[in-house]
Amino acid sequence: MKKLLYGISVSIISTLLSVSAFADGHKTLTVASWAAPFHTQNENVFPWMDKELMSCSGGTLGLKVEYGLAPPPALYDSIRDGVADMSWIVYGYTPGKFVTTMIAELPLIPGNAQEKSVAFQKTYEKYLEAAGEAKGVQILANFTHGPGMANTVKKVTSYKELEGVKMRVGGGVANAIGTALGVAGVNAPAPKVYEIISGGVADGVMFPFETMHAFKIAELAKYSLHNPDGMYTTAFAVIMNNDSYNDLSAAHKKCIDDMRGVSLSRTIGNYWDQADEVGKASAAEYNHELTVANNDERQYFKAKMGPVIDDVIGKINAVGVDASAALAYFKEEVKVENMLSGN
Repeated sequence: MKKLLYGISVSIISTLLSVSAFADGHKTLTVASWAAPFHTQNENVFPWMDKELMSCSGGTLGLKVEYGLAPPPALYDSIRDGVADMSWIVYGYTPGKFVTTMIAELPLIPGNAQEKSVAFQKTYEKYLEAAGEAKGVQILANFTHGPGMANTVKKVTSYKELEGVKMRVGGGVANAIGTALGVAGVNAPAPKVYEIISGGVADGVMFPFETMHAFKIAELAKYSLHNPDGMYTTAFAVIMNNDSYNDLSAAHKKCIDDMRGVSLSRTIGNYWDQADEVGKASAAEYNHELTVANNDERQYFKAKMGPVIDDVIGKINAVGVDASAALAYFKEEVKVENMLSGN
C-alpha cells in the first residue's frame, strides 16, 4: 500500500510540476532543493541561475525552488524520474551509481571550492563523461565544497586522537578516509548532522567551514583540525531531467547551454568559497578553535591515505577510465585555476 501511495504521489507531483509551461512560451523549471533557504546553494546559486536564464530568455525562462520533494539521497533518482526538472546532488549519496566522480574527492589535493570545481568540471568533460554513469539526466555543472576538516565537540589536535571518535562521514571517499583514520563512522545526510551531534549519536563531523553557518555546526562542534595538504572534499552536481531539457524550445535550450559547464562550475565554486568565509565568521562567534596539522600530522595522514587513493584509482580504471591520467589532469587544473584567480 505504501509503495502504491508513493507511486500515486510521485505521479501527482510530476503532473503538477509539469504545469509550468504556458501557451505564451513562458516556462518555469522546478528545482528540487534541500538544506536551509539560507544555504548558499539556495540563497545565491539558484537565484543567480534564475537571473541569468531570465536575462538570456527575455524573461520567458526561469527557476522556482521547491523544498521537501525528496530527501537528498533520493534526488538523483527523483530528477531522473521527472519529479522535478532540476536539483543538486551529492554523488556519494548514491553508492554504486557513480565511480569516476570520486576522483574529485581524493585527499592530499589542496585547493578551494572554485579551484576544485573548475578542475572537476574540466576533468569530467575530458575523461569522466564518456563512462556514461549519469542516466536520464543532464549534468549542468560539477562542483565541490571548500577544504574539508574534522570538526569535533571535544578538542582534537591530532589525527591519532580521532581513532574511535563517532564522526559523521558523508559518503563517497569521505567514508574511506574516516575508516583509514579509525573513526567510528556515522552515516547521515548533511541536514541531519545538527540533530545527530546534539543528540549524542555523533561527536563530530567531516565538514567544510561553510557548514558552521549553513547547518549551524558552530553551535556544537567548536574545534576543527585542518590539513593544508587537503583532507577531503565532496563531489556535487547540478542536474536536469533529460525530458525537461529536450522539451525546451531551441532558444531556451541555448540559454541552458550557454550557462552550463565550466563557467557555471566556477560561479558555484566562488559562491561556496564566499560561504566558507561566512562560516568562519559564524564559528568565531562561538569561540571556535582551529588547529592546523603540523608536519608530523601531515605525514601521518599522508601515509594513511595511500591505500585509499590506490583503491579509488583501481575502481575508476575498472570502468574504463584512465584514472592516473584523469587525476594528474585534475591536479594540474586545480593549480591552473589557482593562478588564474590570483589566490
